[in-house]
Amino acid sequence: MDVNELIQSMEGNFQQYNSLLNRFEDEAQAAREENRQIRRLLAAANHILDEVVDYRLKKILKEEHPYFPQINADKIRNGVIYQKETTRQLAQQFLRRRQELVRLLYAIPLDNWYRTGVHEFEGHVTFKELVRRMAEKDKQVLVEMNSVIHRDES
Repeated sequence: MDVNELIQSMEGNFQQYNSLLNRFEDEAQAAREENRQIRRLLAAANHILDEVVDYRLKKILKEEHPYFPQINADKIRNGVIYQKETTRQLAQQFLRRRQELVRLLYAIPLDNWYRTGVHEFEGHVTFKELVRRMAEKDKQVLVEMNSVIHRDES
C-alpha cells in the first residue's frame, strides 16, 4: 500500500468511527452493558492513541531511531478507566484526536514516512509500517464497535 492509499485508509477509518460514534447516545443508555463496552473500547483506543501517536509516530519525526517498548494491549484493555468522562465525551475526544492524526498524516513529507524507530522485539520499524498496522487494527475495532452499537439498537 502506498502512502496516499494509507492516508486515505486512515481517513476512511476516521469517517467510519465518526459515523458510528455520532449515532451513539450514551445519556439515554448510561446503565446498559453496551455503554460499558463502548466506554472500555474508547478508553483503550484513547490510550493506544497515546502510545502509538504520541510515543511512537511523533518520536520518529523528532528523533533518530527512538526506542519503543512493546505495547501491552491486554494491560491497556484491563487497566484503563476514564471514570470522569461520559461515553459521549470519550467519543468526542477520540474523534478529535483521530482527526488530528489524519491532518498530521497529510502534512508529513514523503521522506518522513520511511524514518524508523527501534521496536523492543522487532528492531527497526518505519513510520509507514506503524500507520499501516494502526489502519489494520482499526478494522477490528470498527467491527467490534459496530457489533456493540447495532446490538444495542435491536
